[in-house]
Amino acid sequence: MGDGRKIVIATFGSLGDLNPYVALAHALKRLGFRPVIATSVFYREWIESEGLGFAAVRPDVDELAQRLGMDMAGLADRVAREDGFMFRELIFPYLRESYEDVAAASEGAAAIVAHSICFSAKLAAERLGVPLFDGVVSPLFLLSAYDPPLGPRSRFLAQPRSRLALAYNEALGFALTHFLAWQGRPIARLRRTLGLPHRRGRALLTGGPYARATLGLLSPLLAPPQPDHPADLFLAGHTFHDRFTDTAEDLPAGLAEFFAVGEPPIVVTLGSFVVRARSDFYRAAGRAATSLGRRAVLLVADEEREALAEGLPPQLFVAGHIRHSLIFPRAAAIVHHGGAGTCGQALRAGKPQLVVPVFGDQHDNAARVARLGVGRLLPYERCAAERLTAELGALLADARHGEKAREAAERIGREDGAAAAAAKIAELIGCAAIAVEA
Repeated sequence: MGDGRKIVIATFGSLGDLNPYVALAHALKRLGFRPVIATSVFYREWIESEGLGFAAVRPDVDELAQRLGMDMAGLADRVAREDGFMFRELIFPYLRESYEDVAAASEGAAAIVAHSICFSAKLAAERLGVPLFDGVVSPLFLLSAYDPPLGPRSRFLAQPRSRLALAYNEALGFALTHFLAWQGRPIARLRRTLGLPHRRGRALLTGGPYARATLGLLSPLLAPPQPDHPADLFLAGHTFHDRFTDTAEDLPAGLAEFFAVGEPPIVVTLGSFVVRARSDFYRAAGRAATSLGRRAVLLVADEEREALAEGLPPQLFVAGHIRHSLIFPRAAAIVHHGGAGTCGQALRAGKPQLVVPVFGDQHDNAARVARLGVGRLLPYERCAAERLTAELGALLADARHGEKAREAAERIGREDGAAAAAAKIAELIGCAAIAVEA
């Protein structure tokens, strides 16, 4: 067992980037390890309330907002609209500070687990000689020629059925990886400063040969094993955790009453990051639901809740953040942005989905949901009320979506990616995976 040995888990981003690693931390704790989550100080209170260790890693959300002169809504909008903004403005300028923070937190650690974009943690592991595990929560980061990234701007061939098609995808993947590595020159510069070996291409971004394993904290439903997946990939399965901002074990009274007095509603959410300053979308979703004679629950940013709730018809209910595991199983259908964690919760709920991706891996996740047959895809920029009405109507009218969703729920409900990944970490660092009480 872990014998109280420290394992540092470094992550960066929204709740969708934290929750899988909180689940992993709890699984490691059950094996007797002492997990420490290293991330923005913004999350300190929530992580410590989970009974987990915490280490602050720069940049902090408030520092970012002050330096860039914008609030969280502005940051989310720039990340969504501008390719490269997150790396250029939110990650690379703080790479050295982030490295120093993770390195300090990792003294005496038995291992470091790093989110895909926590490049500083991968450097810290190598510099300290601590075993490294590269964590992946989205299929996009596996970059397979057989199962390539999907989305409106993808140049990959979605279903390569010939050797020529595969060769094309392989060449495109090679070019894309090396382009991203070229953009990651700050990582290479810091490696030189730290006296670490030169890395190129994918190895620069992932930890390369130093990593003990790539931990796929995602479901094979969305990312089936492929011949060209990383040789060290351990596809653990989806991790389920969503208790960060709401520890309640049931719905708030008003919302519970709303569910009790009518047919199951459509639940609409844009997660925890891009949700801000999206009032027009929520109004359009509400109009679409009422046009179809349906009820709906709109999960909106807390600061916009009062304004959106004003003058609403009784078929609509506006709420702030609600744990997806509490509300999704009670829905008739789920409209969401396609974040990896939200996709997993929606699949486990067994409900048909309309995915409205906004940016990044959400487009790829949405296409994979549609490929499973459990839902439909509508890019966020096309979400006028009329189009939302048509797509929701088609989703609800086709019984096959519900059937496929129930089949997927049965399969993903058997997955426990956190427990499987924790056991793999224990195995690879030489600890017997014997459970103890948390």
